[in-house]
Amino acid sequence: MKISVRNEYIDVAGRKILIVAENKTRGGLKVFTGFQINRTKGRIGGERHYKSNGRDYYGDIGSHLIREADSGMSLTDAQAAILERLIEALDTDLAMPGRVGPKMYGSAMPAPLISEAELILLEFVDAHETDGMHIRHRNSAIDAGIERRAKCSKERIGRMEEALAWVPRFVWDHEMRIALFAYAEVRARGWDWSRYIETRNRRQPRKKAWVKRTLYRWIEKALQQIECELAKRSILLMDTAGLQVAHGEAQSTGKSVTSGLHAWMAPDEKPDMRRT
Repeated sequence: MKISVRNEYIDVAGRKILIVAENKTRGGLKVFTGFQINRTKGRIGGERHYKSNGRDYYGDIGSHLIREADSGMSLTDAQAAILERLIEALDTDLAMPGRVGPKMYGSAMPAPLISEAELILLEFVDAHETDGMHIRHRNSAIDAGIERRAKCSKERIGRMEEALAWVPRFVWDHEMRIALFAYAEVRARGWDWSRYIETRNRRQPRKKAWVKRTLYRWIEKALQQIECELAKRSILLMDTAGLQVAHGEAQSTGKSVTSGLHAWMAPDEKPDMRRT
């Protein structure tokens, strides 16, 4: 799941957390700082820290963020868990190494190896001439590579294959599939959903324009179909924190055709055909 500053998330304990800052340790871990908030956006308690290497959270089980607090859709806990699983699956798929081939631009030769003494000299010159800009860029590239490798673990690849198989298997409408995958990819990349819709409509004027409210209905319907099929097949639904999510039972609000109707019975428990 892509964590962004100034967004609200739900942790394992069901608390709503507002992320206010993001930092990085020397070991490459991302540290997100947030506060628990109430319905009026009021702050509850002190700071909460969430450490992640891009694959797993560090600390106790209460230090895990499992999904966004408000996705703009009315979803059950099971549907929200399915959506987060799909976002995690797209995030893992994007981090997978691609085909190695010729580059479109630049040199295809590997970077030359340098000794430790040359590296110290380069860092010294960079620190005095560019204020350490090249060193920061190199360290950021190394951290990004470590994070990508962490996302491609055996466990995450297994969850990715399971989640991606749900959509073509359980969602019958092609437009719903496209909308669901598009939303999951946008969230995995950390893009803005509204801007993505505007760009798509502008670049593809011949196709049917997307409307955000309609897309939300499609996504809700697709998640509902996946939830029903998983419950029908008794498939255990695990969220991104590895916890089991209970399927909500369907509740009927309508009345039966025969509700409130009772046939008149004679005193001897037999119907009297002469009664009109």
